[in-house]
Amino acid sequence: MTNMIMTYMASVFPVACLIFNAILLAAIISNRKNSTLPLAYITVMSTNGIIISLFISLHMLIYLVLSDETYAVYLVKWGRETTLGGTFSYLNYLLVSVLMTVNRVVVVIRPFNELFTHKRIFVYCGIIAILMFISLFIPYISPCFIVFNARKLAFESGCAPGRHAITVFQNTYAIILPFSCMFVNLGLIFHLKCVRNNWYKKSLLLICGSELMKQRDLNTGIYSEKPNGTEPTTGAIQSATMSKIQARRDFIMMKQTIVVAVYLSIYELGSLVVKLAPNFFMSLPQNVKDGYFYFRLESVPLMNFIIYYVETGSTRKMLRRFLNFKTDSSDSVFNATAVGPAPRTLTRTLTATHSRSRTASPIN
Repeated sequence: MTNMIMTYMASVFPVACLIFNAILLAAIISNRKNSTLPLAYITVMSTNGIIISLFISLHMLIYLVLSDETYAVYLVKWGRETTLGGTFSYLNYLLVSVLMTVNRVVVVIRPFNELFTHKRIFVYCGIIAILMFISLFIPYISPCFIVFNARKLAFESGCAPGRHAITVFQNTYAIILPFSCMFVNLGLIFHLKCVRNNWYKKSLLLICGSELMKQRDLNTGIYSEKPNGTEPTTGAIQSATMSKIQARRDFIMMKQTIVVAVYLSIYELGSLVVKLAPNFFMSLPQNVKDGYFYFRLESVPLMNFIIYYVETGSTRKMLRRFLNFKTDSSDSVFNATAVGPAPRTLTRTLTATHSRSRTASPIN
């Protein structure tokens, strides 16, 4: 009885996630002229959410309505195709998160670059999707195809216990991607905080001595000490305001990178735990093992809701406005930054403001 309740919940829950992702996609299309939103990334993430929610729900619903004999026939005829669709969406999530991280690194290094416009991001995501599909299609047409069996809650290989070399590679190294992205993003946040608070300069002062730094400032035309008795300039006030905004954005970025890493690695990390302690896992009650699998499986469709509604004020406000819900006045573009880099026009504006106040630093 408990297993059936969990199966019903696993069938209905992805449908709710699918509806949310469809609304998110419609909302971002409706707000496609809003330059403060990462249009391309939200479009790709919501599309992935729709695909993976559809296939997870489809797997579980078909298992519920068919008898064991008919379900076995279904797996033979269509199991490979539906498994391919769900796996494609999940792995595409992983690689798009890598693209987002590369985007942030490039924006920090070259804030005025033209490498990541919305059109180019769509092209990059299209290339990623094609390469990912090819990597999954090769095992699909081989004897070592993969089929998800909802009755056993397991991915079965056509050449069991063996698996295709590409499948083994993906299963082994997929967990590296989200954690690598998290550490890189945290490093970027720390770097921006150092630049904004002049920690690099203060460190050089401690290492090289104040006189050497003063001479360096005179040679470069940058003065480290403000004349006594002078009032704060307009540029200084703007710089202080922008620093507060950046501090808030950095905090939200940190939460989001952690959320992305956690949600994209829950399934892989769970698989690693099972591999490291198989005897302990097999000794657990069946209900616990099934619940553990469902928790890992259902975490991926929920990811977009957590990121774009719970964690991100700007997209939450956009969604509530799109649905004609009452919006919270505290939500604004600067209260949170959507997953992915800041839009290029916003980055230019903020960076230009910092340049005028002699404290230049890219926003993302």
